[in-house]
Amino acid sequence: MSIYYRPIIQNDASRPDHFYYLGGQRKWFDKVEIIKRGQKPIILSAHKIPPEARRKLTDVRRSNHFEPISGPLIMGIINVTPDSFSDGGRNFETSKAVKAAENMIANGVNIIDIGGESTRPGAEEIPEDVEFMRISPLISAIKSKHPKCKISVDTRKSSVMRRVIELGVDFINDVSALTFDEKSRKVLEKENAQICLMHGGLNPKKMQKNIFYDDVLLDVYDYLEDRIEVAISGGIKKENILIDPGIGFGKTTKQNIVLIRKASIFHSLGCPIVYGVSRKRFIGELGQAPKVSERFPGSMAVAIELIRQGVQVIRVHDVQKTRQALDLWEAICEG
Repeated sequence: MSIYYRPIIQNDASRPDHFYYLGGQRKWFDKVEIIKRGQKPIILSAHKIPPEARRKLTDVRRSNHFEPISGPLIMGIINVTPDSFSDGGRNFETSKAVKAAENMIANGVNIIDIGGESTRPGAEEIPEDVEFMRISPLISAIKSKHPKCKISVDTRKSSVMRRVIELGVDFINDVSALTFDEKSRKVLEKENAQICLMHGGLNPKKMQKNIFYDDVLLDVYDYLEDRIEVAISGGIKKENILIDPGIGFGKTTKQNIVLIRKASIFHSLGCPIVYGVSRKRFIGELGQAPKVSERFPGSMAVAIELIRQGVQVIRVHDVQKTRQALDLWEAICEG
């Protein structure tokens, strides 16, 4: 039977005599929740868990493309699509997308995530050439003026991955976790690119139908653990892998909340964690905000909780407001 280790993350400046830092961050833990399927969880002192399990929690997260991640990174979303759930059509014209990117850079974004195909629930697949033609002018414009700007591309297709890497992109965000296109692994191995493996995004048309998990937290964990192993067996370096539990992709509101409440369990996978909660439907339901544009307060409340648990990358639409909130939160914690 598998055993799962969820560190109970602390941010207080006052620390006990014996504790461990979480993955190179200031956050720390001295207790771990031990979880087994079908059994009541127990709490153990961190020094009592197996050394290998503890190592996965404490190893500094780094890659060939990022400095060691010591604080939360903001990933700003630019969808060059007519039909994305939140901003579809807003940045469909290249000039508007470039302006959005400039605003994000001016407001301290760490990564700009560019997508040319909507993967919202119910979305239709589009041809790879159409997807590439939507995003390539924006990538080229950013790289021309801001060559050091980190760009990720949200795509499931190996041909799009290969072509954007030729444009200077070194970070792919695949909602299908490399299950949509088996050729993707070879492209990423050859180019030594970074990859985010997400749960739940293989089939947007069916993702919100017949949703069932034995245990959503552990099932998502097992899936991501398996996809990490598949990626590594395909030649992708472990240090080039990030993981995303896929909030809103094939989950109910209740299941999304479980994945947020227990987010720190995913540190045991030994990879940086990405969460995308910005403006999602569950925020509208719980926060009584049917309009997508009114969901920033709820989005930020969830983001702060995830950062409190040590999540390294937060994917957002509202970069300026998020940067302000995180700067204040960090100032309070450092004080």
